[in-house]
Amino acid sequence: MADVKILELLDSYYPVVDGAISVVKNYSKEINKIAECDLAVPKSAGSDNYTDNEEFVVYRCKSSAAPENYRLGHPDLDGKFIKIIKERKFDIFHAHSPFAMGKFAIKMGKKLKVPVILTLHTQYHQDFMRVTKSKVLTALLIKMIMQVYNQADSVWTVSEASKRILRQYGFKGNIEVVRNGTDYTYPDNPEELINLVNEKHNLKGQKNVFVFVGRMAMYKNLKLLCDAIKILKQKGKDFKMLFVGGGFDYEELVEYIHYLGIDDVCITTDEIRNRQLLQGYYLRSDLLVFPSTFDMASIVKVEAAAHKCAGVLIKDSCSAELVVDGDNGFLCEENAQSLADKLIELCDKPEVMKKAGERAYQTLYRSWQMVAEEVLEKYKKVIDEYSRKQEEKKRLKEMKAAAKKNKTSVIDKNKSKKENAEYKVKTKNSEKKKKPVKKV
Repeated sequence: MADVKILELLDSYYPVVDGAISVVKNYSKEINKIAECDLAVPKSAGSDNYTDNEEFVVYRCKSSAAPENYRLGHPDLDGKFIKIIKERKFDIFHAHSPFAMGKFAIKMGKKLKVPVILTLHTQYHQDFMRVTKSKVLTALLIKMIMQVYNQADSVWTVSEASKRILRQYGFKGNIEVVRNGTDYTYPDNPEELINLVNEKHNLKGQKNVFVFVGRMAMYKNLKLLCDAIKILKQKGKDFKMLFVGGGFDYEELVEYIHYLGIDDVCITTDEIRNRQLLQGYYLRSDLLVFPSTFDMASIVKVEAAAHKCAGVLIKDSCSAELVVDGDNGFLCEENAQSLADKLIELCDKPEVMKKAGERAYQTLYRSWQMVAEEVLEKYKKVIDEYSRKQEEKKRLKEMKAAAKKNKTSVIDKNKSKKENAEYKVKTKNSEKKKKPVKKV
């Protein structure tokens, strides 16, 4: 199948930053190199003064404000947006969230006879509980989004662990696992990038440098991480902990660091848009420390692996999938003492951390180009399967119509026979009545 036209859809996009946004951007960018791939998302807030400058086409629909700096899309109320989507004649829709844009994809898919894929990127149960503080409302919301997933022609997720979560939500259909990737590669000038970070934070000669990269959201176990760092400090270890990335809980994180009295061993940054500088943080760090149990399949784990930096993750979390403790990374229990013990164990063992980093590069690294090639083949299979099912439906419809017509024809034929017989009887009776009477 040549020139496949794909539309990716998501309920949020830049200038907001999160994992799903990064995934969709890279899907669109890399797939667009080997097929036609556009993106549909809600408009950003007017105050953001944000302009899309991507290597692919971005369609924005009407939107309104939503919690945590997100936007609520209103694609059904945007006639111009709908007209564009119809005119583009896409072969497949791939929605990455089950809200306004996901529902729109389902609706347009049915109307335009286009297959729809829906991917689960987020632990919605945790999200809903955090916002509503109600088990009843959370259960209701999970039921509502499952109604959307159940209408998709194909359902994907990003890890085996997230596949199990989707089952817990009540989904019973087939689930495809497509793992995330990264657009980073190991640089030719690692020392130069390391020096950028050394000079920025006065880290030259510092040993045991640990880094957390991602959105600063306390539900990613940042409090647990800070508590573990305090234990390390109390043990007298020589180290530095870097918190890299902005987020809506940034100020709360800084306040908690100050409250614990660990300001001297912690360095916090805002969101890093400079790609080379971000690479420098990974390269300069001995370990990625990522205690989140919220993320479905952390991209930062793959980014760190691309720079030969192993991670410390929570055992049995989605992000810990494919990580073997002591081989290509390290695992701990979900509590501050266990994390602290693991870091204490690894402190002053640069060769152990370096070896794990090399193994992470060999076993966890995966480029978005590799993902795009895999995804395009899956798209073609979904399109072919959808076309086959549509043809089958059409054939069954025609067979039913023919059977109904044939049944009607038989009934009409039998009716005609009956009417003909009745006519003969009537005629015969009529002739008897008309028979002349003999005169005597």
